[in-house]
This record gives sequence, C-alpha cells and structure tokens, in this order.
Amino acid sequence: MGMEKGKFFHTVDENGEMALQGIVLGRSNGRVTVELFSWITGAPVSEETFTETEAAQWKFYRTENQWLNAGDKAFDGEY
Repeated sequence: MGMEKGKFFHTVDENGEMALQGIVLGRSNGRVTVELFSWITGAPVSEETFTETEAAQWKFYRTENQWLNAGDKAFDGEY
C-alpha cells in the first residue's frame, strides 16, 4: 500500500505532527500529484505535485474512514 491513485494520506512535519491531508490523483515520472483538503472544512483547496521521495514519508490509509479517524485523533491531540 502506498502512493496508488485514490489513496488518502497525511504528511508529517519535522515535529512528527500531521501537516497536510489529501488524496493521490496520480503518479508519473517520479512525481505524485495530489489534491489537498482543508483541515477546517474538509473541502479541496489545491492540487500539488511532490516527488516520490517526499511522498515516501507520508502516512497512507487503506480506507477513507481510517484517514478521517486519524485526522480526528490529531485534532483531539491523540496522534
């Protein structure tokens, strides 16, 4: 499991805290294109492209529900 199209993810900053959240839109030529979502509204905010090396550090989830639960825990200070 990892950077496949349709996988939800969270990035983790240098302090080990969740930073960005989104879904993988696709991979090509060592790059990963994602759609990022707002932490406040959950609405899409932008499309960004990262290297596969950067994305290798992210936390990917098997289901949208697991991703949502992890985000909720981060807001509750449990992450």
